[in-house]
Amino acid sequence: MSHQFFRRTITAFFIFLSLPAFANNLDITQEQAEKLGQAEILFTMKGSNTIGEKLAPALAEKYLLELGATETDIIKTHPVEKTVVGTMPSGNIQAVSIKAHGSSTGFKALADSDTDIAMSSRRVKDKERQSLMSQYGDLKAMDNEYTIAVDGLAVIIHPDLNIKQLNTKQLSMIFSGELTNWRELGGNNQPISVFARDDNSGTYDTFKSLVLKRHKVTLTDNAQRYESSGELSEQVSSTFGAIGFVALPYVNKTKAIAVSEAGVALSFKPNKFTVSTEDYVLSRRLYLYYPSNNNNPHAKKFMDFVLQNKAQTVVEKNNLISLKVNDATVRFNRNYPPRYLNMIRESKRLSITFHFDQNLELDNKGKRDIARLAEYVKNRQLKDLFVFGFSAKSNDAKKDKELSETLANQITEQLKNSGITPFYTQGYGSRGAIASNETANGKAKNQRVEIWVGR
Repeated sequence: MSHQFFRRTITAFFIFLSLPAFANNLDITQEQAEKLGQAEILFTMKGSNTIGEKLAPALAEKYLLELGATETDIIKTHPVEKTVVGTMPSGNIQAVSIKAHGSSTGFKALADSDTDIAMSSRRVKDKERQSLMSQYGDLKAMDNEYTIAVDGLAVIIHPDLNIKQLNTKQLSMIFSGELTNWRELGGNNQPISVFARDDNSGTYDTFKSLVLKRHKVTLTDNAQRYESSGELSEQVSSTFGAIGFVALPYVNKTKAIAVSEAGVALSFKPNKFTVSTEDYVLSRRLYLYYPSNNNNPHAKKFMDFVLQNKAQTVVEKNNLISLKVNDATVRFNRNYPPRYLNMIRESKRLSITFHFDQNLELDNKGKRDIARLAEYVKNRQLKDLFVFGFSAKSNDAKKDKELSETLANQITEQLKNSGITPFYTQGYGSRGAIASNETANGKAKNQRVEIWVGR
């Protein structure tokens, strides 16, 4: 018996032993308990609740079916823990263990060699990256970091509140406790009730970074905290005057409002396209981190699987934004250069937007998106492909224009290497900002390359 097989079987055994404590609350049947007791754990996933509550179990179930499972079951062994089991043609039970206590717990589990895959609704932090370097190498390297979906952090309110949009400054004032009544924002004379995810949550980390830290405030002590996005959403929908933030699939019975960056005219509601292009100010990527020096073959096969179209269809069915390419007719905005507006008037924008790191290199998602885009263009035999670059704003308009052209040309050259020759490539400098240039995240959003196709 191998060490890995022994460890996974023992894991299943302890899951089985722990069942009596939860069985009454979680309705585990005797048949399910027996399956857990027999299961061989193929690999473990720990971390983000946003991924682990619905998406990871659905992906694991699809993976087991791809392996040949004749039947599957998603068994809840704890409020935020699930074991996905599959009965193989041989009669053996194989399973995937998922524990979703928050993004930071995934990286802690990697440090303890206690998981194969870390789930995270935010990118690995530099301190986490450095602390794990000796064990796994650079987790930001392409072989270790996988974007599996894009998500919008939806700001949700009770459906009967007459508020349609807020900017990040207003949000910071609400969530810090500076504003306490909706009438201060033109709404009802109603006290504001604040709901937030807990400190382990990558959803909270994202909100803290994009809203609270952005405006140099901290979360009010009066906020009610939740480990689960689903539970938070339920509380907002049943509490008049409530506001919270959740991953896009958990809007449920609440109302999602439009959000803009303070000082930026454009505001977007989170939807499939604005999140996919990452134009929505609170858009974010969902990650799986699988150290390339891990020798678990099933975990590696699963990582390859999650990038395939059949897995991305599972992403869509779980109301997240897949990595598939799609197009949309986009509204015009006068902040953009006139020549750009003329070029796109009879065109559609594709959902892929390319972003770059500090060295002006394509990020990991962008490197994989080149292949996705090339396949999309070839399959549809598209001819009129437009590549438009934008830069963040500096004090030098000429430099901004040159940088935007450099970025656009970089994408064009990579497309040519994939057998695609764009019809037109142009850089437009820093005109058309979609976020604030005062933050690193805002600059990264503004420094981009858009892809358009003729209708």
